[in-house]
Amino acid sequence: MYYRDEDPNRTGSPDDYFGKFISDLTGRDSDPDFFSKPTDSDNLPPMEQWEIDEAKREMDEQKKQVDYFMRRQINQFARSSEQRDALLKQHGLEVE
Repeated sequence: MYYRDEDPNRTGSPDDYFGKFISDLTGRDSDPDFFSKPTDSDNLPPMEQWEIDEAKREMDEQKKQVDYFMRRQINQFARSSEQRDALLKQHGLEVE
């Protein structure tokens, strides 16, 4: 049995193990040039304004839901109004 420092699964090259994994899956030697790294020409086109607006709307809606959930949890489990106010302030929510 290997000690931790000698275990090749912990100290070997990730590229070698990925190559072995691919060759086990495909049944042939792994080709190191098969998986190419993306270049600048492979980048996605910039987002259009309606996509940006939609993403902002979704983020705002998610923040609204998370804030509502946090406020409910804090109101339900706070032991005192001081603790509730401190937790609301800590999480960036308005203190009522």
